[in-house]
Amino acid sequence: METHNSNLGRSLFAPFSLAAGAAVLFLFFLHNRIRQSKSTRRLPPGPRGWPIIGNILQIGPSPHKNIILLQRKYGPLIWLKLGSVNTLVIASAQAAKEMFKNHDQHFCDRHRNETMIRDDGSHNGTIGLSDYGPQWKMMRRLYATELFTKKRLNDTTHLRRKCLDQLIKWVSDEAKHNPGKSIEVAKYVYAAIFNMVGDLVVSKDDLAHPEFIVTNVFFNTTADIIEVMALPNVSDFFPIVRPFDLQGLKRKTEYKEKIARKIIRTFIEERRQRGVNPQHFQEKDLLEVLLDFEGNGKDEPSKISELYLETFLLKGITRETLDMDEKIRLTVRRANPLKCLYNVEAA
Repeated sequence: METHNSNLGRSLFAPFSLAAGAAVLFLFFLHNRIRQSKSTRRLPPGPRGWPIIGNILQIGPSPHKNIILLQRKYGPLIWLKLGSVNTLVIASAQAAKEMFKNHDQHFCDRHRNETMIRDDGSHNGTIGLSDYGPQWKMMRRLYATELFTKKRLNDTTHLRRKCLDQLIKWVSDEAKHNPGKSIEVAKYVYAAIFNMVGDLVVSKDDLAHPEFIVTNVFFNTTADIIEVMALPNVSDFFPIVRPFDLQGLKRKTEYKEKIARKIIRTFIEERRQRGVNPQHFQEKDLLEVLLDFEGNGKDEPSKISELYLETFLLKGITRETLDMDEKIRLTVRRANPLKCLYNVEAA
């Protein structure tokens, strides 16, 4: 009799547990929908998304084209949900102007991908990734007063000219060695930009050579960091899975960054042992500016820490190289390269 009652209790417990679990899930879903409906009353218009993935499929592999279509339907401000991340798209120059003019402090912090964030906070050592605050203001002042002044730009014209001449020589030599064949200009442009930025940052114009890229550890490592950071990462769309690093992108970035930081430390130690930079007596490079920095010790550090110093230099080289490479690519596309090639061959 007791065995019969025990079996009966277990048989009733299973459907009761299932029904209770379903009821809890339903209430949680209902509560979440009510909360979302209240919070979206004053949000900009946007397309309805799919459960879990949101509007990712509607953005697709060509977001610049699909956002134009969404702008025609929803206007200059579009509210999207990419995975579980709320996203505001500003799709007009007038709306962007109003945002940066009237709401600049609310939007001044840059959204950081998961591969850019470091547990030790070293990502705050560069102006591109740091939160708005005393550290950011200190770095902005360094850029404005030491690096991007009119005199500074004029004094470093010969450095940019030297790297451009080097680029022309590389392409010319390649054309002579392989007559009648197409030339992959991209690798020469990237190597030349990398050397130019390296010269401005640490006074080294031989960090890369297009024909010896395989043996150039620093060039390869920074290129790998840039490539990994640009890859889509599921952790950016679903923050709940960030601790698991499902694609291993953050682990790979941190591993490559350790190699690059080790090389950066050799540059710093070499400069400290050497003292004054013998190549540029009249002007300072970025490394000398950072080493000579003296803050007030109140709302800014009296000296830049070793960790931030390495980050400043590493991100300065990689990010400036990436930005300049993209600008040159856009310039070449706008210049109609096919027409230029046709004119050269016709001549």
